[in-house]
Amino acid sequence: MRKPMMALAAVFVFTACDGNPFVATTAPTTPTPTTPTPAAGGIPAAVASDVTQLAFNATAQTLTVELSGLDSTPTTVTTFMRNLAVEAALPAGHLAYTLQEDPLDRAFIAVASQSANGVVRGGVASDGGQFNSFFSGVYYERDGGFDRPASTTSPGTGQVSYAGGYTGLDNWSGPNPPLPPGTNPANQPQAPGRVVGNIFLNVNFDDMLVNGAVFDRVLVDQGGIAHQLPTIVLTATNITADGTFQDGVVEAAVGASTLGIGTYAGLFGGTNATAMAGGLVITEWDPTRENESEHGFWVLNQCGSAGEDATLCTGTAP
Repeated sequence: MRKPMMALAAVFVFTACDGNPFVATTAPTTPTPTTPTPAAGGIPAAVASDVTQLAFNATAQTLTVELSGLDSTPTTVTTFMRNLAVEAALPAGHLAYTLQEDPLDRAFIAVASQSANGVVRGGVASDGGQFNSFFSGVYYERDGGFDRPASTTSPGTGQVSYAGGYTGLDNWSGPNPPLPPGTNPANQPQAPGRVVGNIFLNVNFDDMLVNGAVFDRVLVDQGGIAHQLPTIVLTATNITADGTFQDGVVEAAVGASTLGIGTYAGLFGGTNATAMAGGLVITEWDPTRENESEHGFWVLNQCGSAGEDATLCTGTAP
């Protein structure tokens, strides 16, 4: 295996410029995975996509990634390295890692986080595209089972809220890592673009329903200028008896109507479901371009519990 190009990995996200030829109307597409996505964690295939596992150790701040894509060898890659430069723009608690084995290999970013109680983890990994395709996906997991909160007549019991940061990786807005002089542009890899935002979810554990929105979405890497993106809505979907939810519909507001642009899923963990993790995939949401795609994730603490986002939880019960 070639040694990772760590000097390059430390800077490739910040080499974008207005002349980036890979920020184009038509983005690369997702190829058919070379191996089937396992049902680990009950993650739907559309959300997991090419990622079969992200093993995140928050104490050691290490990450290993299992991805059905042209990233590295062996299949479970331990050479993703912490990258503080990439991490700088991300929500608090979201740690960033990068991998590019040489300048002509795909440029990957992976981001992971863990709940305050330490029992729920999640993350996203992606490259930005090369040779008309890209590899991307989300993974999340919990320790233990689902502890459904008891419902009482008091506010903030059966109906609760979760809030915090969101990180997405796309296949069209990232920069081009530098190539050796004389390299044919046909071999140019692209790093994924970073999307950051906030997410708020309301959950009713009597009706076993979840819904919410991802808002304040910002595209970080387009020419070094932050670019606002529209809010996306996570429409109401059912929570199963094991504390997971799958195949929720993601919508974007389009005038007076709505447009289905993707799917979301997740799970709850900890005593009284004090934490949750989830992910989404959205595609074809921008009418000005083709094949655009974004995989994103979140790991949230319940409002009113340890580690809550006090700002986003303002006004919630209890």
